[in-house]
Amino acid sequence: MIYKNMEKNLVDDYVVFDLETTGFNPEVCEIIEIGALKYRKNELVEELSVLVKPKVKIPDEITKITGIDDDMVKEAITIEEAMPMFINFIEDLPLIAHNSSFDLSFIEENIKKLNLPMIKNTNIDTVVLARQYIPKAYNHKLETLKKYFKLDFGSHRSVEDCRTTNYVYQYCKDKALVKN
Repeated sequence: MIYKNMEKNLVDDYVVFDLETTGFNPEVCEIIEIGALKYRKNELVEELSVLVKPKVKIPDEITKITGIDDDMVKEAITIEEAMPMFINFIEDLPLIAHNSSFDLSFIEENIKKLNLPMIKNTNIDTVVLARQYIPKAYNHKLETLKKYFKLDFGSHRSVEDCRTTNYVYQYCKDKALVKN
């Protein structure tokens, strides 16, 4: 769900999350990493970072992007263990992600496959916020925004991408509050 009046829905208690996957299609590709950072009153209170063992070999191009290879996940938990862990972690808090429709499509597909109750959390997409509040950025990809802000976080690993996403969220939230 993308908010029309985003400023009215910016929150102080939330979970930023990010996934790494074996590809782009949630119907056939798998989650290989889940990262999530829980914030209360804008302060980090808890972190979730899990590697997930896929049923297929991780494609070389995904390993090149993420650094995650088959050896790293051979002893990892399964999606059957990871998804309930993620659902418990997020509680009913709003979810924040960069290009949230991508990540949520994988979450929803796996919830369906595992026959778990569908989550009903609201979500905020930082791509939408960035387009509104960071117009001078070359584009609004997470990596571009990380460079734009000269952030020293890693890339293409879930928790590191969560840190960048949270920075973008807080920046945009501050801009929205000044605007009102």
